[in-house]
This record gives sequence, structure tokens and C-alpha cells, in this order.
Amino acid sequence: MTLAASADRPHWGQVAIAALAQNFASGLCFGSFGTMILAIEREYAASRSQSSMALSLAVVSLCVTAMLVGRIIHRVDLRNLLIAGALTSAAGFGAASVATGPVQLLLSYLLLIGPGTAMLGVLPAMTLATRWVPETLRGRALGIVNMPLLVMIVPLVTAPVLTVYGVRTAFQALALADLALVPLLLGTRNGTSSAGATQAASVPARAILSQPAFWVLSLAVGLITGAGTMKLAHFIPLLVGQGRSFGEANSLLALSGGSGLLGSMAFGYLADRIGGPRALAVNAAVQAVVWTIFLFPVSLPILTVDAILVGACGGGVQGAFGVAVAARFGPTAFGRAFSLFQLSTLPFLFAMTPIASMLFERTGSYYLPMGLTVGLLAFCAVILQLLGRHPANPENHIA
Repeated sequence: MTLAASADRPHWGQVAIAALAQNFASGLCFGSFGTMILAIEREYAASRSQSSMALSLAVVSLCVTAMLVGRIIHRVDLRNLLIAGALTSAAGFGAASVATGPVQLLLSYLLLIGPGTAMLGVLPAMTLATRWVPETLRGRALGIVNMPLLVMIVPLVTAPVLTVYGVRTAFQALALADLALVPLLLGTRNGTSSAGATQAASVPARAILSQPAFWVLSLAVGLITGAGTMKLAHFIPLLVGQGRSFGEANSLLALSGGSGLLGSMAFGYLADRIGGPRALAVNAAVQAVVWTIFLFPVSLPILTVDAILVGACGGGVQGAFGVAVAARFGPTAFGRAFSLFQLSTLPFLFAMTPIASMLFERTGSYYLPMGLTVGLLAFCAVILQLLGRHPANPENHIA
């Protein structure tokens, strides 16, 4: 099956496999962390900065691995890559379950969980989906792939496991979930041709990096996704610190993750209609407004609405971003460009979570980190709207 032939009509079975891979990658790594962070601090005698650093280190190795994957993704079998990712993630969660202290836990996230998430998650999953749908359906297909179903389910399942069996058993359950995914990944089909792989491999990084749109998208998406990662790590501690019970906070976290199901499809559809940058601008603007709720203790109904809106926006980022990348750089350079974006957004993904921890420990509250995040999201909305005024020209696609 050639790349051109596979894109003539949608093959939703392959899109479903891509969605499973992305869900397990993001759901098990990111969806579990906010629920487990307080238990991690108790079990491994870790400070708030140390515990939140685990997720930042996973993001670092995820981005570095994604950059390497982007260079070879058109030359490797996607099925083998996805399976390798699932097995590596399983090994990482298994290692975390037997770690004796915070350093070993951090190494598990850095050396295994992060790389495994990269090989299983967003880049190979979105590459698989874009190969099996026509351009007119790309936003909706990527919306399906990035529907964060497990980001909603994992916190709900993890909480009772933590309560009854402890965090080490929770890590073991995550490892078993990754292993259970492997048989389903055997149905993956590449949907590309050797000619397409050769052309993609020849795309030079400088041809992508020389475009101003690359750096505008890098800055904006880096800040938006960095804020999302920070929310996952600090959501429960923030609400518990405001007087909410762990059960209430965890339920809101799960609701926020589940709302991404709607947001992923909505922003994917919106990106098909108005373009990826403008859809991302709407996303950032809505988040800038609703993040202000985190600055003050509010009633549970308001927190519920806020969790739904924040989750919907968080779930909609990757699909709209994928549309923007494909439109600006072309399908041939998609994997290469996406991997470079992973590297360029790394400083934001790595730094925002521990910086929020540091500011919390220095000031004794989340007021300063949350206020800064609101301002940064508003800034992202402005620069993305400006980028959206200059539509991508298919003649400028990199080949």
C-alpha cells in the first residue's frame, strides 16, 4: 500500500489503533501522575520538587526520544516501534514499583517511562493516522487519536488501588496495562512507500527551522502544553491545599481528563474549518480565562465547570497542532517537523512544573504560578491569532 493510495479514503481501523497507542501512552504516564504524587512523596520520602521532577524528567526524555524517532519514523516499521514503546513503558513502571528512593524513581521516569511514552505515543500515533486519512479529514482523525479517554479513566482506577494496596502496586498495574496493549498493536499497518520514506528522510532540519512559523508555534505550543503538564502535576495538591478532599480533587482531575474527549474532537473539527493556528488561539484564550479560577477558592460547581473547560482545551491541543504542522510543512515532512517541535518545546515542558513547585515552596501558595500561567496563555492566544492571519501555502510545503 503506497502513501498516496492509503490516503485516498479513511481507514478508521488504523486510526483506532493510533488512538489506543496514544491513549495508553499519555493516560498511563500523565493521567496517573497527578493522582499518585502525594502517595509518591510519602512512599519514597520525596519533597514536592522531587516528586514533580519525575514528570519533568519523563518529558525531557520523551522529547529527546521523539526527536530521534522523527528522524527514522519513515524508515522503520510502525508496528515494531509501537510495541517497543509499550514494552519500554512497562519496564519503567515495573522499575518504579521496586525503587527504594526518589533517585531511583526519577531514573525510572527518565530512562524508561519517558522514552517508552515517546515510542508509543503522540508522534508515531499521529503519523499512523495521517497516513490513513485524506487531508480533508485530518483534523477529525487527529482529534480521535488524541481523545484522552484513559486520562479520565486512569485516575479513577488508580485512586482505589492507592488506598487499598499502595503506590507500588499501582505502578505494577500500569506496567501490566502496557503489556496487555501489545497484542492489539500487532494489527498496525505502515501505509507508506519506500519512495515516501526516502523523500521524508531527505528533509533537512534547516529547511524547517528557517521558517518563522516554526518558532512562533514552538513558543506558543510549548507554553500551552507546559501549562497542561503543570496542571496534571499540581491539580490535586492545589485543590487539597484549598480545603478540598482528595476524593473531590481526584474526581475533578478525572472529569477534566474526560472532558478532553469532547475537546479533542471539537478543536480537531475547528482546525479543519479555520486552520490549526487559529484553533490553537481560541484554545489558549479560553484557557487564559478559565485558569483564573485556580487563583481563588471557589465552590464545587464552579470548579466542576472549570475542570470541564480546562480539560476540553487540554485535549484539543494536539489535534489542532497536528493540523497546523501538516498544513505548514506538508505531509512528507510531518514526522521530521513534529520531532523538531518536540525538541524546541522541551524547555517549557521541563521547566514549568518544577518552577511552579519552587514558587509554591517559596511563597507558600499557588497564587503566583497560576497568575503567571494566565498571563502566558493570553500571550499565546495573541501570537497564534497573528500567525493565523497568514495562511499556509501548499506551494511552500517542504519536500
